[in-house]
Amino acid sequence: MIRDLRGLIFVAALVVIAAVVISIPRINFDVFNFEFDRGNDDSFLGLNLGLDLQGGTHLVYDIVPPEGDSPTAEDVEAIRTIIERRVNAFGVSEPTVQVLGNPPDRILIQLPGQSESSLNLALDEADTTIEDIENFFSTDLGKQDVEIFENEDGSMIVTFDDFDGNEAESWRNQFQEKYPTTIRATFEYEIIVPEVDESEESETEAMEEDAVAETEAADAEGDDGEEVTELPDPERIAPSTEDVQSAFEAAGLDVTVSDGTDTLLFTTDAGGNFAQVDAVYFEAEYTDQFQERTFDDDGNILPSDIERLTRELADVGHFASIRTPGRIAQWTVSGGVQEAKALIGSTAQLEFRERQCGPLVPPAETPVEEWPPDGLSETEWLLLRCASPLYFTEQATNISADDLDDAFPSIEGTPPEPVVTIVFNESGTDAFFDVTGRVARNRDILAIYLDGVELIAPTVNTPGGQGIANGRAIISGGDFTTERVRTLAIQLRSGALPANLELSEERSVDAILGADSLQRSLVAGGIGLILLIVFMISYYKIPGIVASISLAAYTVMLLAIFKLVPVTMTLSGAAAVILSLGFAVDANVLIAERAKEELRAGRDLLSALNTGFDRAWPSIRDGNFSTIITAVVLFWFGDRFSTSIMQGFALTLGIGVLLSMFTAFFSSRLLLRLIARTGIGNARNVFVPVADPGTNS
Repeated sequence: MIRDLRGLIFVAALVVIAAVVISIPRINFDVFNFEFDRGNDDSFLGLNLGLDLQGGTHLVYDIVPPEGDSPTAEDVEAIRTIIERRVNAFGVSEPTVQVLGNPPDRILIQLPGQSESSLNLALDEADTTIEDIENFFSTDLGKQDVEIFENEDGSMIVTFDDFDGNEAESWRNQFQEKYPTTIRATFEYEIIVPEVDESEESETEAMEEDAVAETEAADAEGDDGEEVTELPDPERIAPSTEDVQSAFEAAGLDVTVSDGTDTLLFTTDAGGNFAQVDAVYFEAEYTDQFQERTFDDDGNILPSDIERLTRELADVGHFASIRTPGRIAQWTVSGGVQEAKALIGSTAQLEFRERQCGPLVPPAETPVEEWPPDGLSETEWLLLRCASPLYFTEQATNISADDLDDAFPSIEGTPPEPVVTIVFNESGTDAFFDVTGRVARNRDILAIYLDGVELIAPTVNTPGGQGIANGRAIISGGDFTTERVRTLAIQLRSGALPANLELSEERSVDAILGADSLQRSLVAGGIGLILLIVFMISYYKIPGIVASISLAAYTVMLLAIFKLVPVTMTLSGAAAVILSLGFAVDANVLIAERAKEELRAGRDLLSALNTGFDRAWPSIRDGNFSTIITAVVLFWFGDRFSTSIMQGFALTLGIGVLLSMFTAFFSSRLLLRLIARTGIGNARNVFVPVADPGTNS
């Protein structure tokens, strides 16, 4: 009896633990650098809900192979595998990634719960406050549910109750019109001393001779006289407003330039000494978006708007600097379906290019007085030699995407910022060492591109011009957010897509429909459970009560397992749970019937229960194992043919059947054995079905 009591206490402890697990919406803790995170705060009991219960997004992509050919079966399977790998790493609950068409030419992707997005916003040196931005969204756009959070680096995260990201570009244009970018171009004054003509020069010389004579006379008399020479005042020359206006127009920017305003410019020389020079700046308001670098048909880099403007301004005077206060440095949608779409649709082709910057010293055929080129100052040349495609060239390196071994998001720098750390394999480490060593010695740049877009162009500063030997690199960017670096790391780990994808269909599944389906499933399950309990108690009496207690324990432990594994609940999964309840009841029915037969044979109650359990076990085992085999086969077919609904049903059914075997044969057996040893065990008629003529009272 002590052994049975201990076993029952163990089962009761499992049920209590399971009840605690499902009562806490989200379980998150970290032990010995192992992070355990299960559940969420927004779903029923913290369970992971599928698309049909939670709502989400339905996407269909057309596969567009190179040169317009039809996609091959190998390309389609590779795309499906890569997308499935990306979506799984993204953390979507039970996504569907399925090939469509005959022959296959489309990819179906269903993303449960991916609907809400956030807007990441950053402005350069703007006077615009958070209150101004909040007023823009609430007043101008009518978004009363807006919330703005400011990061340490000054960027902001804007969230809404309902935002899918499709309106972001229109909002950006409206924001740019209300808070335009101020383009400020600063020039040093060119100081010129006017030349003196011959008559003025003769007069000046005569004045100088008279001054010398007076000085000598004063010295003879002991007077401290000073030589006084009057020279023409120097002239300050700066570009005119018309010249600056023409430079803006030549750069393709349609703006109105204001008149120049005097200012002071602080510079430093090679020795680090500060100097103060007179300068003038011109301003213009710009309401459009700046064009970043692009590529021509041959893959050559075309300069950005700012680079073209810098070139034009350098031709009209002693150009010093250009600033763009209020420029939108970041306006990106992250999270939700937009982040998932960026993750799915990008080919994620990582390129490393060796950027050969303009020379630090003038070439042999260039006179020193004509260097730097285009009238640039030394400071401007140092800034532009590696930054403007007008002055650098790029060539491919022998580092390929296949050399990448791993990629993961991390936090680096001061202040901390999200970055992606990439790790090369053995061949990639050797190639990276050679390239970085050459770049360091030549004081060039290693530019990193993703799908033709420059991510970062870092210098390599190593002792003695040595290459980086540890096979690791960090990729950062001005628009990098936590979601962005996670997406980028997933893309790099999963590899490049062998063909392009074009989004042809996007449809949202309303979460209200999912909530209604969940409510109906719970009602159906609850009604079924109540009917089972009523039948078991009214017909099987004490064994029916024990079976009902076991079913309750089974339900609690099953939900806890679904949450901890985790298993995503769908409508098909809910059907599997209800079906597994039937298997659990079936086991208890077999046990009760076997025990009844032993009682008819004249055994005492305890012996009849033990023998009944032993004889019922082969039937329970064989029946449940055949069901488990069926579940395994269904799961395999679901994985083979990308049918996640079938996989979810099979997984839920398999777990439910295994747990039903435990509760029926272990917890029910212990509880019946304990009851049989009490006074209730003397009333044998309460252990067999009613109206059983073969049972002795």
